[in-house]
Amino acid sequence: MAMPKKTKNTKKTSPALQERSSRKTIIDVAKCAGVHWSTVSRGLNPEKRHLISPEMIERVEACAKKLGYRANAMASALRTQRSRTVGVIVSNLGDPVHPPIVRAIEDSFAEIGYVTIVGNTDNHPLRQAALIDRFIQQGVEGLIVATFERNDPGIAACVEANIPVVAVFRDPESEFIPSVRVDDAKAMELAVHHLAECGHRQIAHVGGPQNVSTGYHRYRGFRRACKALAQDGVAPTAVFGEAFTVEEGEFACERLLTENPNITAIVAGNDMLAVGCLRHLRNKGISCPGNISLVGMNDMLFMDAIAPALTTISTPTAELGTQASHILIAMIKGTPVQNDRIVLKPVLLARDSVAAIKLPTRTRSSDLSDTTKREVRIRH
Repeated sequence: MAMPKKTKNTKKTSPALQERSSRKTIIDVAKCAGVHWSTVSRGLNPEKRHLISPEMIERVEACAKKLGYRANAMASALRTQRSRTVGVIVSNLGDPVHPPIVRAIEDSFAEIGYVTIVGNTDNHPLRQAALIDRFIQQGVEGLIVATFERNDPGIAACVEANIPVVAVFRDPESEFIPSVRVDDAKAMELAVHHLAECGHRQIAHVGGPQNVSTGYHRYRGFRRACKALAQDGVAPTAVFGEAFTVEEGEFACERLLTENPNITAIVAGNDMLAVGCLRHLRNKGISCPGNISLVGMNDMLFMDAIAPALTTISTPTAELGTQASHILIAMIKGTPVQNDRIVLKPVLLARDSVAAIKLPTRTRSSDLSDTTKREVRIRH
């Protein structure tokens, strides 16, 4: 009886398995460089490469590149209990104010070999809570959050998780969370005093939501500035949008001018609201700055290129991200933080959307207006 012929196993190994089986290890790099594997580990670790010479770093990197060596991040995380990742949470990636902040954070952490993961909440508190929980479950070593509202329950969740957290752009109003932000109240004071110096007395504020610190502090600054100028006849008015968007600015401006037709100047809570105001003015045939002057906030991209070029308050967005990163890096390393409440100065940029109007009498110049003059930076 003839025995059946054995057939060869012709099953092919997948490219992924082939790659895994031929993947180079840290030992291979060490043999190539003629050094101990621990030297390779130091040479490829941004935090430890200072322990070996620049020449050795160059040799290790050259061998790693030659062999196509890639460090196993998962194995490293299990061994060191460090994921070398951080999470960043923003409210709206479409908002031009956020990309410079995120870029600065990413650059800062890339310098020490960390990867930045970004989450977007779309201004939904439940989505923020889900992102915080997901980032913690994924083992990020720290969080930078640009979405905290006033009295935000997400703060308690971060504190309970015992994870390093820094708030950026907004004030968390919590003693447990370090923060880096702009002096929002001062920004509005600069805007109001600039308009008052240009002769405006009927000044309105188109503000953002008051449940977030940016909207709240900017409105407080507006009121404080108007109160300081009350003897000069400044009469404040305010309306609020439900979000810092162009659409909300347009709706708010329509409501404002319907109820207050004598307004001569508007201080918007941010540039997006200001653009919404400008859109409404154009649709109604109202000249800016001929009939109504307009000031924004944040100096977003292209605000100097629209017509008229928007007078606005400059926010150092990249610096916000850099400073927040420095604090979080110190917290991750367990080193003392010298200043965990950083408030950056705003700067007025006088452009074409504000025009002077004539007054019957000369107005008084206050101490704050003198400060404003020193901080004005003209751009053409």
